[in-house]
Amino acid sequence: MTKETGVNWICQACRQAPAVEDVRDDDPRQPYSLCHECADRLRHYALRPIEWFNLAALHGWTKFLLHDDFYDQNGEASQPDVDDYATDDMRAPTLEMCSGSLERLIDFCVTRWRLGKEEFEAFRPFATGTVLAAIEDRADAGNRQVWETMVQLCANVVGSPAAPWVRAQFERAWRDRSLFIWAEAAAKCLPAAEGLHKTIDALKTVQGRDLEKQMSALSWFGAPAVLDWIEARLPRQDVTASWGQLASVSDLNWSRVQSWLASGRPLSLVAIDALVSFIPRQGQARILTNLDPKLKGCGDRSMIVHALRTYEAQDGAPRVATKCSFIIQHVNELRTE
Repeated sequence: MTKETGVNWICQACRQAPAVEDVRDDDPRQPYSLCHECADRLRHYALRPIEWFNLAALHGWTKFLLHDDFYDQNGEASQPDVDDYATDDMRAPTLEMCSGSLERLIDFCVTRWRLGKEEFEAFRPFATGTVLAAIEDRADAGNRQVWETMVQLCANVVGSPAAPWVRAQFERAWRDRSLFIWAEAAAKCLPAAEGLHKTIDALKTVQGRDLEKQMSALSWFGAPAVLDWIEARLPRQDVTASWGQLASVSDLNWSRVQSWLASGRPLSLVAIDALVSFIPRQGQARILTNLDPKLKGCGDRSMIVHALRTYEAQDGAPRVATKCSFIIQHVNELRTE
């Protein structure tokens, strides 16, 4: 954070020279407070790595002037608008370098495009209550991306002690269209079913394409109740693969797949798309990689092949034929439990 020294504030980027200029170019509500040199480099997409890191830790990296169009995850400028760009060996800190300071570790997490096991485990030396307090402080001071990172840290680092704070964040999540981010924390921090019911209630007023975008929040709960919700909310036409993906991570069993295939469209399409989601492949949605869903209650894969061939004989649409062929071809790779 910037600190006051005498009359001036310290530059948010270099954290050495006095800040003499507010740059409001991409966010007038949260300007960058900088020295003249850093302000010039910011406008020319030519920050040095440590300067980018310090700004991204405060402002998030999704702002235009800090975006990944112009910098890589380590703060190296990819298209500086100057002739003499040089990092001067001013590297951004690594995870190992940040791991000894809770504040700097949170800084590091805010600058990452994605967080994973390595970042989460770096919080282990710190007391849970201390971590939660730091997360709450940073969330209150930060913009949407910073807040979303703090919610993700609560989900994967703090757990149930964060329940009161996560519960209180629902309104902001709904307002900022960050239900998917909040739902992970709800699933991991709140008592069983509370977060699921809250999310389902929130989706009652959502329709059409917007529903397809926001219903992915239900993926985190892995609950059969989501399958009931799918049956109740599924549109009659224009059923996209997102419905099958959601079903696949919601404790789907073979008997339900058989029932959906037997009922015909639109549920049969969900069943087929769910089976596709159980087959690992390049380019699969990240949440499928994270959750690694498995089809329950199907010990004999030949039943899948038979059921699909039977259904395909009744519904020979190109979409059906292509996906059934893919599943049958890769049936031995289909993840089951």
